[in-house]
Amino acid sequence: MRNLLLKLSGVAIALTLLIATGCEDDDPIITNPLGPELSFNSGVGLTSMDAELAPGETFAVELQALPGDNPLQSFTFLVDGVEPDAGTIGNYYSELVINGTTEVANNPLSLTGDLKDGSTIAIEITPFEQMDGDVSTYSFEVADEVGETAIVSLDITVIDPATPLDMTLTGVLFNQGGPQGTGGLDLDTGDGTGSSDADAEIQDEGIDLDELAADNWRQQISAANDAEMRAADLDALPENFSFDNVASKEEVQSVFDTGAALTGSDAACNCTDDTSGEDVTEPLSGGEVFAVRRGDMYYLIRIDDVNVTTGDNDDSYELSIKY
Repeated sequence: MRNLLLKLSGVAIALTLLIATGCEDDDPIITNPLGPELSFNSGVGLTSMDAELAPGETFAVELQALPGDNPLQSFTFLVDGVEPDAGTIGNYYSELVINGTTEVANNPLSLTGDLKDGSTIAIEITPFEQMDGDVSTYSFEVADEVGETAIVSLDITVIDPATPLDMTLTGVLFNQGGPQGTGGLDLDTGDGTGSSDADAEIQDEGIDLDELAADNWRQQISAANDAEMRAADLDALPENFSFDNVASKEEVQSVFDTGAALTGSDAACNCTDDTSGEDVTEPLSGGEVFAVRRGDMYYLIRIDDVNVTTGDNDDSYELSIKY
């Protein structure tokens, strides 16, 4: 009997040790795990709060992601609560920089290795398909390995600051050597005037009387009445610039501000325009674009066609005008 009791006591002690040892090997149970943290960094060139942008303007964010009780697992980008997938994320950004390393955009993006212990995420974002007056909410979310998340958001409003054009019209500028009262053009109305008329912003340079009548039209123009004219410098303008696409006063002024000086010759000659040394164009053939400033008014003009007549000085330019 005594031996039986000793055996049973030994079994009980062994079970107690086994249970105690097993409990010590288990990971501690966290009933309310601390989730990750996510915040915007601030600095020059970074957006960290709601903002207004011009159409096509991008914005840059830098995010600081820190783990809580569990390692980080993923980063997700959302627009108005929707996750752009792998096929559409490129509309907003094609790459991002994580802890100084450039990564190809993916959504959601898995965080691996050292990124699980904390990540600095930098992205330059294009507000895709946002038009004037549109507001979109851009959200950024990190999740950890047990599904705890943190999210931050900002609202981007697109506002077009451009001032619409007052007028788009056409006009005809005649050879200064033609009938009296021709040779000038009022860019406000498109009406022909005398070359010295106070309403004219540009004028034709007339004919060279020493040339044969069939070839005496100089086909050059200049500014008039204290106006200034410059040639559009396409190298200084956006790659997709065209006269037809100009839709605002700011664009017209930009063509003038970046414009190049006129390079035509205005040497003294036996010409109907007896003022030499003016800033004049090269001889025109059509398609040339110029910007004109008179006072606080800016005009954009394109030479659409050059009409050369024979022997009667009724030559003319057809122009398109915007202001």
